[in-house]
Amino acid sequence: MFRIGQLAGIYKISGKTLRYYDELGLLKPQYVDQMTGYRYYTSSQIPVLNEIFLLKEMGLSLKEIAYLMQREEEKDNTVLKGVLDLKQMELDRQIQELNQKKQMIALLKKKLDGEGKIEISGLNVGTKKIGKMKVASLEATISAYSTQDSLWSELLEFLNQSRIKTGTERYTIYYDSVFKGDDIQVEIQKRVLTDFKGNERIRCKEVDALDQVAYLLHTGEHESVINSYEAILTWIEENHYEITGNIREEFHMDDFMTSNPEEFVTEIQIPIQKIKNVK
Repeated sequence: MFRIGQLAGIYKISGKTLRYYDELGLLKPQYVDQMTGYRYYTSSQIPVLNEIFLLKEMGLSLKEIAYLMQREEEKDNTVLKGVLDLKQMELDRQIQELNQKKQMIALLKKKLDGEGKIEISGLNVGTKKIGKMKVASLEATISAYSTQDSLWSELLEFLNQSRIKTGTERYTIYYDSVFKGDDIQVEIQKRVLTDFKGNERIRCKEVDALDQVAYLLHTGEHESVINSYEAILTWIEENHYEITGNIREEFHMDDFMTSNPEEFVTEIQIPIQKIKNVK
């Protein structure tokens, strides 16, 4: 058996911490000497302590851990499995976001080294008009570009379950910079062919026509879209236009249609008008 000080020393935690675990019902001593008050633990309790540390590393509070471990003692692992699934999904999302940021840094470093210079003539920027349309709309604040997928899943599932007739067009409108690190205000839109009754998050609305947009087709994964944005923004400036609205992206091919990022096709659209009295 281990005295409280010995166990605390092995795990480099304080005796006070072990006493607090006892109060919460997380890890009670196997035996308490009534004469001395010394608390004793056995080797069979070490896996329990390891589990507490692991759940703490995952970001759970001690009260949450106590609840989960109580359910575990009752042979009910469904809640713990659910929590672990959610944490795993959260870690996957964070890894995806970090990989995106890493790739963005690599692209920016290439540009600083002169390797990523864009030939504007090699990218076909055009202008066009976009007519008014009826859309299903969902507005949200997202932590990173990659988290749009959950919004699209929500919107498309709603439309499918409600049996609403839709067109092919799907857009994201950015109310902040596309490359903002976090808290990006976006609106996703899917064209619909009929009116419908929405819910607290999804609504039906009419979108005004855009008289003129500059557009460019970006092929490939979204992490390299910064090059296409530089191209279209340079074209707008060199051709004496000014931006009159929010940047939009239309998805012709994305991860809802193919698992190969090289096949992604994103159309960048920026509302513009000619600058008057340009010398």
